[in-house]
Amino acid sequence: MNSGTRRRHVIKKLLLGVAAAVLLETPAMAQLVPYAGVDLGYGHADYQPNGVLPTDAGGQGFAPGLFGGLDYNLTSRMVLTTEFDWAWTAFKGGQSVPGGRIVDHEVTMPMNLKLALGWRIRQTTLQFGAGIGRASIETADTGTGATVAASASGASLMLGFRRDLSARTFLRGEYLKTTYGPVAFITGDAATLATTTQVFKVGFGRKF
Repeated sequence: MNSGTRRRHVIKKLLLGVAAAVLLETPAMAQLVPYAGVDLGYGHADYQPNGVLPTDAGGQGFAPGLFGGLDYNLTSRMVLTTEFDWAWTAFKGGQSVPGGRIVDHEVTMPMNLKLALGWRIRQTTLQFGAGIGRASIETADTGTGATVAASASGASLMLGFRRDLSARTFLRGEYLKTTYGPVAFITGDAATLATTTQVFKVGFGRKF
């Protein structure tokens, strides 16, 4: 056996040894952990009518909801999470328009699909992530009775943490900001309406 063949043989054995070690570690370090829970949030919405009208400061509202997802443990400290959440809420706003009329705005039933990276520090996991949000956005002219409703999608940004209570249960807190793309607005006042929501949540979850 020449030196080149011997070297390749050694490298092959080394690679096989590394692969075997990775496979042995996989059940403990890279497992999928499903979870689900409930949360309660308090949110705020801003409405921006295409530069024709001033920005509406929007309104506040409580946002109870449900969430569920999967944790993928990359290492003993790092975790990748994909999650879906839904809130039963309506963020209402309104503003005066020329002619003494009032236009009402409302965001209802927001939902988000998020991907987050977390870092464990003992029983606490710090998370940051991004995703896609979707909600129903409606505007109504109280003077004419005209109403425009549409589904809108947009980008979400998330910061949060989890605190393990046991091997299966946890508390969590989250800040979620979603910027929805323009939707049709009341004709004659503006062409489109952009919406931004910000929600602070606390929740309880269980791993399965």
